Amino acid sequence: MKKHLEELAGRHQSLRDVMLDKGLAALGDALVNFAYSLALSLDLGRPTGNRLDNRALSEALRTSGLRETAPKRMSRHDLANAAEALLAYGWLKGFLSFWELVEALRGQNITSSLSGLLKKVAEEALASGHM
Repeated sequence: MKKHLEELAGRHQSLRDVMLDKGLAALGDALVNFAYSLALSLDLGRPTGNRLDNRALSEALRTSGLRETAPKRMSRHDLANAAEALLAYGWLKGFLSFWELVEALRGQNITSSLSGLLKKVAEEALASGHM
């Protein structure tokens, strides 16, 4: 299964390519929103569903220092998509676990936690020699 997930991540030349991958962004949207719903459910003690605001994702990308990797003149929505693409890529490659994502989405400082995960994915991607 791990091999199949890594294949889904695709071959990219750079972090920028990953951030602009619309397929990864779509998968990342579903992944992040499921993880966020689970995090809220755990915090509330009952099942619930919700979507994470693009503001938190775009701000996490800025805070991580990876904003400069993305093209200039991107909207908040585009930046959120870039963050979701990176998170999906990191999960598919095994750089972060689903439960790490859920834990990052619990509590008060989601932006800071997500920022740390985005940095981790970028560092692991660059260190793995796939870029």
